[in-house]
Amino acid sequence: MKVLRKVIDKITEIIASLILAVMTILVTWQVITRFVLKAPSTITEALAKYLFIWLVLVTAAYVVGKREHMSLGFFVGKFSNKTRAIFLIVTELVIFAFVVIVLVYGGGYISLHAMNQMDSALPVPVGVIYLALPVGGVLSAFYSFCNIVDAITNFKRT
Repeated sequence: MKVLRKVIDKITEIIASLILAVMTILVTWQVITRFVLKAPSTITEALAKYLFIWLVLVTAAYVVGKREHMSLGFFVGKFSNKTRAIFLIVTELVIFAFVVIVLVYGGGYISLHAMNQMDSALPVPVGVIYLALPVGGVLSAFYSFCNIVDAITNFKRT
């Protein structure tokens, strides 16, 4: 499980880095076309906006995997080790349920139903843009599952 997690971590890092690099190039080109050439490019603006959506969802999943998401560390720090482990497991189960129901199921549903709608700025179906939801959801669910397994393992040790 740890090997798979490291591979997924590396792939996620590479994808997020590539998206950020492409966004930087697109936004730089957008600034040049807008202020130097006086003819802004609508395609680069739309593409940067959609890549930002993908970047947020992919990196949000990565943050869940690293357990760097928002939490109540001060509050949880007051608990005993066993209570803290139980709290962690319950928290990860809630995250898992949320991402599976909202992002994977809901995002998959909306992306499938938007595949026949074309974006006005790009020649891409809107459903492809919405695919960021289930992809980010599957990544988040994977990381949350790994966190649950780690928490149960740690709970057994205490």
